Amino acid sequence: MSFSPKRNSRAFTLIELLVVIAIIAILAAILLPALAAAKDRALRISCASNEHQVGLSLLILANDNNSLLPDLHYQPYGTAVPGTPNPPANSVYGLWPWDISSEFTTNMIEDGSTRKVFYDPANSTFNQDKVWDYGVAGAPDATVQSQFRITGYVWLVPGAGANAGGAGTITAQTFWKTNILGSPMQRPSYSEVCVDVVAADLTAPSPYAHFQKGGLPANVIQRTSHLQGAMPAGGNDLFLDGHVKWRDWAVMWNNKRPQKFFGTDPRFYF
Repeated sequence: MSFSPKRNSRAFTLIELLVVIAIIAILAAILLPALAAAKDRALRISCASNEHQVGLSLLILANDNNSLLPDLHYQPYGTAVPGTPNPPANSVYGLWPWDISSEFTTNMIEDGSTRKVFYDPANSTFNQDKVWDYGVAGAPDATVQSQFRITGYVWLVPGAGANAGGAGTITAQTFWKTNILGSPMQRPSYSEVCVDVVAADLTAPSPYAHFQKGGLPANVIQRTSHLQGAMPAGGNDLFLDGHVKWRDWAVMWNNKRPQKFFGTDPRFYF
């Protein structure tokens, strides 16, 4: 009688497989938040780089204009004739505070900016032709023929957001920055001039994460740029002296009472 040698089984048991799956799940639960946080930090850094480039172009533009930022009410940026006292708000192209004169963007690009720096990489899909060319007369997909572009940042240069209103009795003009050399009431290191989009449609189910206003196509997601879940994480602020600083949402919300914002529908915080 012959006997076959005993074979050792190399298959995993069900318990062993479950243990391995549990270990993988635990590692994923530990690593995924860290990876998400690293991605958020990278987006914030990339956004800060964009704003820094915008700041350099603004300084060049101002240096060619007696150290003053352009007033968007006046030609060639708006419709008012240079020298007109107290130009009306409707002499400004655009409505919301992320709208900016197309002539202004042309000048900024001549001074070293590129189209991509006008959009936050945290909401990169906003950088598309239907947004960039939205209000440019003659553009193939233009909805409004009035010489402005929608950007991914909120502007605090003279005239920007002039038609959008403000917080309570505070007008947009309160926040405009003009002289890059500063003044007793306007120190360049304290004066915001371009800030991240933190916006809300207060009638929407998730007001910060998605709103649909102003005639843009439904596939263009309008939202706060940097999100933490469905809430704002905060935003980068560019100051007149060229430095960029991150500001948490909690700081923005409690910065002053009432909160600083433009518009009502949607509302842009900064």
